[in-house]
Amino acid sequence: MRTSTARVPTYGLYGEAQQSAPDFWIHSETIASRSRLHNWEIKQHRHESFFQILQIRSGEGDALFDAEKFRLTPGTLVFVPPGFIHGFRFSRDLDGQVITMLAERVAARPIESRDMFARPRVVHLAQNSDSAFLSTTLDRMEGELASGFSPRGALLEACLDIVLTIAATLADPGADAQQIAARDRISRLNALIGSHYREHRPTAFYADKLGVSVTHLNRIARAGTGRSMNALLTERLISEAQRNLVFSLLSIQQIAYDLGFSDPAYFIRVFTRVTGETPGAFRERERGKPPSFKT
Repeated sequence: MRTSTARVPTYGLYGEAQQSAPDFWIHSETIASRSRLHNWEIKQHRHESFFQILQIRSGEGDALFDAEKFRLTPGTLVFVPPGFIHGFRFSRDLDGQVITMLAERVAARPIESRDMFARPRVVHLAQNSDSAFLSTTLDRMEGELASGFSPRGALLEACLDIVLTIAATLADPGADAQQIAARDRISRLNALIGSHYREHRPTAFYADKLGVSVTHLNRIARAGTGRSMNALLTERLISEAQRNLVFSLLSIQQIAYDLGFSDPAYFIRVFTRVTGETPGAFRERERGKPPSFKT
């Protein structure tokens, strides 16, 4: 049953009456600092001018949006746009933070972040690099706001863009469990390739690391990137070769050995096949020198 908005209080933060525009745009505090004053339960209410992000580090609880309830566990993020009725129940051992900011400042963020305004979202972070980076960024925002000095506005703005952009991807409402798992594997695959591409490992090596078959990994790679595993591995090698050709003084032979090629001539053939030009021609062109042709 939908809660009547006529009987739902509108607060500035948790429990303060609506007030005139504040002289700050962003604020952070521990969830416990206010919820313990209300027996760890925040009755349903709404904010007309604020956007909130809750980060659950440990403990448990429930988020209530009208009559819909969501479970909160460690690693959960909650995004509450302005105007939505919400409330919370927390366990007494809960550790986390709530960041409150002026909605008009959030609404001005890059276009890919604005979907976070459409409705409240509860995001359960997975074990991947994006989730870890998002949590670290939120922690950095908390530390910046908790410092004894004036917080650095530009840094907070940049951190907020990171949080909203990554969260919008993780909270994709159209993604089902299979799509989310595939996206997580692509993230893990990228990390594995970055760690092992110089070793020239076969696709079976990466499939074993990810716990899938070679056929399934190729299917995931094509769905997520449009390319086969062999193409991804080769492109990673060529990309690093191009960087070395432009930004280092290493010889082509040294670059080939550094990238795990036992035969520099084979490296040159692979590079030429992928890019359409030899490593030497690429280096000269990128450094602004005309290619030298022999007659």
